[in-house]
Amino acid sequence: MRIQTKPFAKVAASTAAEICARVDLSPEARAFLLPNLSPQGYLALLVDAQHIGDAVRFLAFALPVREGVWWSCVVAKNTLTEFSDIDKRCLEEASAWVYEPVEQRRRSCMVVSESANFEGAAAYAALAVFWSGGSMAPEGMPEAPPDPRLGHIGVGASILLSITAGDPLRLQQRFEEAIARGIDIANGGNGNLEGGVAAVGVPSQ
Repeated sequence: MRIQTKPFAKVAASTAAEICARVDLSPEARAFLLPNLSPQGYLALLVDAQHIGDAVRFLAFALPVREGVWWSCVVAKNTLTEFSDIDKRCLEEASAWVYEPVEQRRRSCMVVSESANFEGAAAYAALAVFWSGGSMAPEGMPEAPPDPRLGHIGVGASILLSITAGDPLRLQQRFEEAIARGIDIANGGNGNLEGGVAAVGVPSQ
């Protein structure tokens, strides 16, 4: 899988080291890290070495949370073959928050994720929304801001749950498709790979 060398439009960090300072990666993945290596260059090394978990977690932290949530929804919808009603609701609520990232929608995502017992790719997409900001405490209680890493962690967990489901023989294909969708979103697309790079990006605020 070939990854571009030009900077990702939606990634603010200029070096991979800036991103890696916030994300838990394996010692094997960190062995590739050089001080001035770009995010796209580091991701290419992880993908080439088939460090699936590290590559997904790195890109989940490289993207802004909102774009990351969109990535998790797109991958789940295009990868999973079975959806329960609550899975569909989780993805609907998470997608709705991307279009309108307001507090009411953020808290709705917590409700549906809890209904899914916090299990599965769709539930983690919704949970990533709840973890994206605001307060973790119930409404009316003193604010308890989430760890700023939590939203990204939720995105990574959702992506990994999507791509590890199904036929193990197709894991590499699902992984590469998920990364391709994430890169498209990182460049301002919407993650839809049919017919090439998407022309319409994640909805603007």
